[in-house]
Amino acid sequence: MLPSSHNSSLATTRNTAVSVPALTATLTLAMGVSTLTQYSLGALGPFLTQDLALSRVALGSLTTALFIIGGAFSLVAGPLVDRFGGRRLLLALFTIGATATVAASAAPSFSFLLVAVALAGVTVALGNPVTNQLLAVYVEPGHQGLLVGIKQSGVQAGAFLAGATLPVLAGVFGWRGALLASGLLAVIGILAVVVTLPSPRRWSQSDANAWGADPATPVGPGASDAPATPVGPGAPDAPAASTQLDGRLPTGVTWLAAYAVLMGIGVGVVTAYLPLYAVEELGFTTAKGGSVAALVGLVGVAARIFWGRQADRAGAGVVTLLAWMAAAAVAGVALIWAGPALGDWALWTGAVVYGMTAIAWNAVGMLALVRDIDVRLAGRASGRVLLGFYGGFVVGPVGFGWTVDASGRYLFGWSLIIATFVAATLLTLVWRSTRSPA
Repeated sequence: MLPSSHNSSLATTRNTAVSVPALTATLTLAMGVSTLTQYSLGALGPFLTQDLALSRVALGSLTTALFIIGGAFSLVAGPLVDRFGGRRLLLALFTIGATATVAASAAPSFSFLLVAVALAGVTVALGNPVTNQLLAVYVEPGHQGLLVGIKQSGVQAGAFLAGATLPVLAGVFGWRGALLASGLLAVIGILAVVVTLPSPRRWSQSDANAWGADPATPVGPGASDAPATPVGPGAPDAPAASTQLDGRLPTGVTWLAAYAVLMGIGVGVVTAYLPLYAVEELGFTTAKGGSVAALVGLVGVAARIFWGRQADRAGAGVVTLLAWMAAAAVAGVALIWAGPALGDWALWTGAVVYGMTAIAWNAVGMLALVRDIDVRLAGRASGRVLLGFYGGFVVGPVGFGWTVDASGRYLFGWSLIIATFVAATLLTLVWRSTRSPA
């Protein structure tokens, strides 16, 4: 725990170096842009399968390619953020996102589209390490929970926009025009970084002194964007049991990464196939199928803010929250699967339950990393967890698509996803049992 005198100085610097509301808005936009491609693929899935004659396996392979690159780049994204600073990498995120979107919208073939989508995987890898590090630098620990929830909600805001607008735009301008229009968000992000975050040359020595840094030591956005002082207490039920000063990540990060693999499998499948499932099995129009994805995104926005706040208040109870979220996701996916038998209401209800829980898990997980790990290790820890999450995205959608293509039915695929969320629930219970009592 930081001494109160230093914490007061730190809070002043964090609140005066940048506008916290403007920073939060920029980071929220970054999270939306970093994951927009995956939701765009789901929302435009019916158009892509028809226009490019894609099988369900091919559609799933786009998400797989996205997260193969995202997972591979996660190995270096954290250290890059820690080395070169959040501002530079945030600019890179928006620039690469805009480039990938333009390339995908112009893709003349499936192979070209696959390459463009793979490029977007770099933004997937950068999203959380960049935004986590900047929040750790500029926001006082006591206020991080709500802001982590808000910035994580950017992912679901992107999902909502993709589901609500892209099918409609595609009906008018085609899927290429719809995808190109979504690239404007990345351009706005570039402008937001320039306006919101000070460049390295604008970081004054008085700011460095407020961190308590040696004048000869580079501190702030021009260096690693991180103070030399660790922030946040350890928590008995959090990924970091204590501040790690020797460069090793706490064992809780490994538990969280394993949980992330299972959640990645489930979330990846629902994201990639929910609109197509609604169209094929329940007879929805493409616009109505997109509205299901939009509903998940809209509920997810509120859920991430809510769960982020709850995690901040829970303190040592974050693993328990993760267990409840995985368990509730079992019920949500079961209702989605039962939609054709029970009626549309089951699909809509399942989408809401799923959006309230599974979608929001990383608001809790990311807060634990930001709050309880030495800020100098935040990038590496985020990268480790996200590598697991993206690994789930790699195997989930393509495997699910293969089962549907092979059997001609969704039954076996949805059963596997339900089992995956059950496994995530059991893992958190075992994880919790290994923790020492407070």
